[in-house]
Amino acid sequence: MGFKENLLKRITINDLVRTVDRTLGTVASGLKINKKAMKQLFDMSTFALHREREMDLYHRPLNDGTYQILVLDNELPLFETTLADVLLRRNPTLKEMINVRNAIKILSDKDVVKSRRTDSLVFLQQDLLSSLDLTFDDADLAGIFEAAVSALENANEEEVVQSVVLFAEILGYVAAPSLFQIKEHRIWGSVSADTAARTFFGPMVIYNPGTHQLVLWPEPVASLDPEWVVGLKQGGEGQRPAWIKGKAVFAFLRDKALDQGTMASF
Repeated sequence: MGFKENLLKRITINDLVRTVDRTLGTVASGLKINKKAMKQLFDMSTFALHREREMDLYHRPLNDGTYQILVLDNELPLFETTLADVLLRRNPTLKEMINVRNAIKILSDKDVVKSRRTDSLVFLQQDLLSSLDLTFDDADLAGIFEAAVSALENANEEEVVQSVVLFAEILGYVAAPSLFQIKEHRIWGSVSADTAARTFFGPMVIYNPGTHQLVLWPEPVASLDPEWVVGLKQGGEGQRPAWIKGKAVFAFLRDKALDQGTMASF
């Protein structure tokens, strides 16, 4: 796959991980793992599905004849052992339970479980991301830029948003925190903090799907001044620093990515 395809895959992986992570918890929490999103992650992985004793076990071989095995349940345990051992520990038969040696294994799996819940999810996330080549060059960014400009000229909301998200992923921009959200607009930008731990947001990209207005404010701000928001809705004329507008927004993002040279780390 090319850079853009790998970048889209990284975004998909991270979105699915966030979706699953919100549903992980202890038995007492009452949370139930989002199996649909988890299965999508497994479908992108090198783990193969083995279904037995009403359990979904995702496994891949290790060098010593054992397996890495992720059990798709609310604990999401990661085992390093054999399939037979996991079956015994997670869903033993009556015959297996009456064996004293087996009973010890059933009561404690600390010797073979490497992680649970979020730690297992992060393990799978890092495994998936490590397979992606996310190096890019001028031509890669030029392709994203040209598609972005075309989408904006054709008022294609879905593709405009995707283009902004692609550049945001490269630059480490995130969706605006609640303090910096504006009704009827979608906003992405860079989050930072000063020595007093005050949150700043910017540069920020602001898109109005209703009017297809795309602008960028180039400086970090600590809050959204009401007059500033009015200026945004009126087109930003006369404000300083000047708003960056239209396809120049994508040129700004492309140039930032070129200067940065590599993917931002989160």
